[in-house]
Amino acid sequence: MELKKFLLILLFIITIKCIESKKSLRTFVVSQDKPPKPKPLTDFTAYDSREKNRWYLIRTTSTDLDTIVIIDYRAKKIIANVEGEWVNNIFNVTFSIYDDTLDKWIDGVMLRKSKVFSTKYEIQWNNERLYIKPSAFRKTMKIYKETSNELYAQFRYRSIWRTWSKYKYDLQIYTTKLPDALYLMIMTVMHHTTQLHNV
Repeated sequence: MELKKFLLILLFIITIKCIESKKSLRTFVVSQDKPPKPKPLTDFTAYDSREKNRWYLIRTTSTDLDTIVIIDYRAKKIIANVEGEWVNNIFNVTFSIYDDTLDKWIDGVMLRKSKVFSTKYEIQWNNERLYIKPSAFRKTMKIYKETSNELYAQFRYRSIWRTWSKYKYDLQIYTTKLPDALYLMIMTVMHHTTQLHNV
């Protein structure tokens, strides 16, 4: 029995180490744009890892509904639309993302599933189910495939003292299975849901 427990713990540690050592295929630095005042939600620009070239613009509005529009800066076209409510303890998110490979828009939803001591967010898009479990004690949020626990992406919030009072994230993507816009959408919604409560 003790041997079985030891082997299970060892397997768990090896799995965690494999995840931690996984190499990212694409890395973006996602930086807050200077918002026009007053504006409750945060706009972002996604740059390459050296912060030299713009890749994506993330624009937000907040009226009766919260909205996000993600623009491919190089192609000068909209690649994602998001709407719903995800601040002030309300969570109801629907979105549509353009899939380049299929040449069409595909709708999806993001759900919040709360338990007594934990909260899990589930993302459903194009027959894929992803999940993310935020923690108040961690600056890194990881996005996993629901069925296999495969790490698809993660974003890490940089400390304010490193970013000159601007919100900034390092987004690492580990797969080519899904478009970048999906991870940018998740990161933006999670930022509005978590970080904006702390300001």
